[in-house]
Amino acid sequence: MSDLRSRVNLALVQSLGPGASPTLDFDPSVWEAFWISARDHCLVPYLHKHWLESGDMQTLPPSIAGRFSAGRLDNTERNRRMLLLLDELVSALREHGIATLVSKGLPLAQAYYGDLGLRVLYDLDLVIKAEEIEQAFAVLRGLGYKPFFPRRGNEPGRPLWRPRKYSWDAERVFDPDRPAMVELHTRPWEPHWHGLRIESGLDLWRGERVVEVAGIPLPVPGEEQLLVHLAVHYACNVIECSARLMHLLDIVLLLRQCGSGLDWNAVLKTINENRLEPFCFLAFDLASRAGGYSLPRPVWSALRDNTPSRIVAWLESRAVQDVCSMGLRNRDRSLIYFLHWNMARNWPEKAAVLLHSVRGPWLEDTGLGRLRSLATRMHRRLQHLLHTSRLR
Repeated sequence: MSDLRSRVNLALVQSLGPGASPTLDFDPSVWEAFWISARDHCLVPYLHKHWLESGDMQTLPPSIAGRFSAGRLDNTERNRRMLLLLDELVSALREHGIATLVSKGLPLAQAYYGDLGLRVLYDLDLVIKAEEIEQAFAVLRGLGYKPFFPRRGNEPGRPLWRPRKYSWDAERVFDPDRPAMVELHTRPWEPHWHGLRIESGLDLWRGERVVEVAGIPLPVPGEEQLLVHLAVHYACNVIECSARLMHLLDIVLLLRQCGSGLDWNAVLKTINENRLEPFCFLAFDLASRAGGYSLPRPVWSALRDNTPSRIVAWLESRAVQDVCSMGLRNRDRSLIYFLHWNMARNWPEKAAVLLHSVRGPWLEDTGLGRLRSLATRMHRRLQHLLHTSRLR
């Protein structure tokens, strides 16, 4: 099983490199595993285009080739419909005087993938200024949107949708009829996320520009701001062991096309001001290993020098293999603990990470039950951290 997974992972990573073609002489059992991995990492449409251009599509078994082709066609139609929804949302907010930025998603497909159907979307991310968020929620309620998780109410970052009956299934990820989720954000990420001392002062409105997608103008962040946003977003998902390679590909394609023209001094300044060095180094290092793009040496060195040594060692040894194995349905608890603990750069920050991890029992229980739950969680977490630190 481990050898099969290694072969699948190697082929996935090779597919992200410039002009590279993976070894595709798989037997049927490996092809099924590869399909599942490519589907879960949201790479099916991109790989279909990549292999058509390289001629490798002809080497795939007809049944597998058909699934890749159907996945790309369905995703293209789904994204066409998502664009219409996005235009409706942005227009409605604009009519109410609410400034909006479109984060990630369809503008990435247009600007860096070069094809609306190659980037998979789970949701539509909109950035709203904090003072206008309640008004924005009211506008969306008027359009029929409600919280997907009703008990959590209207909170920035929580998914909204137009409720309807639908059978959710992993194989239907490209389904044009799959309900669209909408998320309203007021900041790029949570400050002091999981106890780690990062700030969220990235100004996504700085350098605002317009990307035209199929004739529809969409306001988006400047490329330097977008790059930092993508890097931290991907790193957070890696640390939670839920990362998809599609999000790494976003970074790879942006760097490959625009890296030489970026204001790297501004990028590094933003990273330093928000204490993001380990997050961005993690993302950029993996982008380099998978996509073949090298950051300017002074930037790479500055980020590496401010990244904990255990994280650097992990990146150099088995990070590529680990991120290929990640997914929402395959989260390695041991790796999660290892990454959370070792992303902290000093003992006060490690203490904050540990305290954050036990907030759940403290908030969920009361009295002696709270103390017992807290002591149990703390004991288990410390044991697990010691164990995983020895193994890695």
